[in-house]
Amino acid sequence: MNSESTIRLLFVGEAPDDAEHVASVMRAAGYAVKPVRVDDADTLGGALADGRLDVALHVLSTGDLGLDDTIAAIREHNLFVPVIAWGQGDLASGQALASGAADRVQEDDDEHLRHVLVREFQHVLTRRRAHYLSEAYAESEQRARALMESSRDAIAYIHDGMHVFANDAYLGRFGFDAFEDIEGMPMIDMVATADQKKLKDFLRSFSASEEAVGTIELELQHGAGGKFQAEMEFSRASIGGESCSQIVIRDQGGSEELEELEKQLNLLSQRDNVTGLYNRQHFMHLLQEALGTAEKEERRSALLQLVLDDFASVRQRVGVIGADQVIADVATVLQDVAGEDDALARLDGATFALLTPTANADALDTLATKIRRAIKDHICDVDGTSIGVTCSIGIARIDGSTTDPNDILSRAERALSEAMDHGPNAHRIYQPKQGELSQKQIDQEWVDRIKDILKSDRLALLYQPIVSLAGDGTARYEVLLRIRDEDGNEFEDPELLAAAERTGMSKGLDRWVVLHALKGLVEQLKQDRNTVFFVPLSGHAFDDPGLFRWIHDRIKSLNLPNGALVFEVDATAAATRIKQASAFATAMHKVGCRMGLSGFGHGAEPFQVTRHVTVDYLKITDEFMQDLGDNEQSQDAIRQITAQAREADMQTICPAVENAGTLSVLWGLGVDMIQGQFLQEASKERNYDFASMAM
Repeated sequence: MNSESTIRLLFVGEAPDDAEHVASVMRAAGYAVKPVRVDDADTLGGALADGRLDVALHVLSTGDLGLDDTIAAIREHNLFVPVIAWGQGDLASGQALASGAADRVQEDDDEHLRHVLVREFQHVLTRRRAHYLSEAYAESEQRARALMESSRDAIAYIHDGMHVFANDAYLGRFGFDAFEDIEGMPMIDMVATADQKKLKDFLRSFSASEEAVGTIELELQHGAGGKFQAEMEFSRASIGGESCSQIVIRDQGGSEELEELEKQLNLLSQRDNVTGLYNRQHFMHLLQEALGTAEKEERRSALLQLVLDDFASVRQRVGVIGADQVIADVATVLQDVAGEDDALARLDGATFALLTPTANADALDTLATKIRRAIKDHICDVDGTSIGVTCSIGIARIDGSTTDPNDILSRAERALSEAMDHGPNAHRIYQPKQGELSQKQIDQEWVDRIKDILKSDRLALLYQPIVSLAGDGTARYEVLLRIRDEDGNEFEDPELLAAAERTGMSKGLDRWVVLHALKGLVEQLKQDRNTVFFVPLSGHAFDDPGLFRWIHDRIKSLNLPNGALVFEVDATAAATRIKQASAFATAMHKVGCRMGLSGFGHGAEPFQVTRHVTVDYLKITDEFMQDLGDNEQSQDAIRQITAQAREADMQTICPAVENAGTLSVLWGLGVDMIQGQFLQEASKERNYDFASMAM
């Protein structure tokens, strides 16, 4: 039988005969029943955590385990499993429904039981289909929007003759910087006077016809006053539930080259530049697909999260570049061990992930052991130095019990933590603990906490100087976000920032930082017009389509000097979102802002991203700063980065300068600017003497 005629029934009761009786009743109706029988709190918790269930049948005479206990346990696991109260007793139907049960059925009423079970099972299937369709629809809308935003074809939507959406290519064709410049503008105003009647006649004919698509060649009016010829394609569409017309102005030039460039950009955005494995962003898409497959088709799989043990000591021995070589070497070992259907990724640092289409405990145990042995037996050669490493592995099975990829990652991380406690060179499979919170519950706590921090005004900005080694005297400050505790003390909370990105709350934090940084910049410019603020944005800033327009609205009336505002994004985040990063950087330059990449320098080709994204500043990864005086590899890497950056008219910044020894080394490496505790700790004050470094 297929999945729509097989009911996975959680039977909460002490009598096996009762479970068989229910199965018999449902077989007569054409349904197979796979019962999971539990009779106490421990077995109930295990059943809810272990696999997907459809309907629960609670026998009212089940020992100390009451109906309320069953319902509470299901809610605690964030599952949609309707509970049917079944059996003899005084519990009225109204009381059962009030407690959260789906229905109340008497023990001897098999006909009622059959109808209720079928009804609730169909309800579960309908809810799952709706959930799947909702996610698929949201994903398709997101993809369509992203395609329109990044398309070289000029695309706009017109409702009642007015512009309601336009992508960057469309705005660029007509010489506008932001959609706000044409929002509400009649389409007819962008057509040369001589062709306006031609357009009206075409639209009248198109509206009366049943054709899905119509094209017309028109002379169009550029915003700067010029004119150009273009073929416009009109089609029927909808946006925000309203009927409208989609307009596409095709880009006809160099289609084959564009297709090849598109392929290259897609490949770059999916791959880690050190190992060539999938990067975290693309792996999360694959993980989401695996979760969807588990939910729809009952095809289970598993996630293995792997971290190299004590990798800090490896980095200390061979430096950052050598450590990257070790990571790349381990990636090759993993590729040799992995099966054809396995997907490998580097999540970050020395952490990898493997998605495998099996959830059998013995098979997973064998695979993990094979991986650990292969890595342990491999010797990495780093410029004549032999490096051996081991790894710890956490495993989480994907069984349809959750559709949240972060929840699966969290389970694997918990298993990994347990393995590391027993390691090094160990692995563990995730087993839920009594009362353990799901990732969804943890994330909701973070969302509530971040909302409370924003609402109670417990965020603060500190400023740290960025000083030119050429002594040009420009006052440059990086803006740093800090959290204020109940006693007013300010502290950095990387865990909160990571949770904000994971839950989408970084959107609000980005806006808060930009808004308050602008206030500080305006104040500082009154004292010194030669001031530059570096403002970090989250790794998901490019996924926020409204951020640029929001920034544009805030700065358009401030009359900021060109280059006074620099937006910093992580180099890895830019590499995984090249199209979005390129569009964002282009838009920022149009309004006089500049772009910088932080954490720069990893991988064999760190400059690959700058070929596609216009960047002004490169902040070199602070990992190069560790023991810089004794690490010739790091010195060579910085020297090469600064030389290549200078050729490309980009300036370099070295952060985390903690002592005079590091500064003395940097003098000779061609670095443009430095930052760190040696110069000044981050502070509320903006009073650094930038003339002190003048030569």
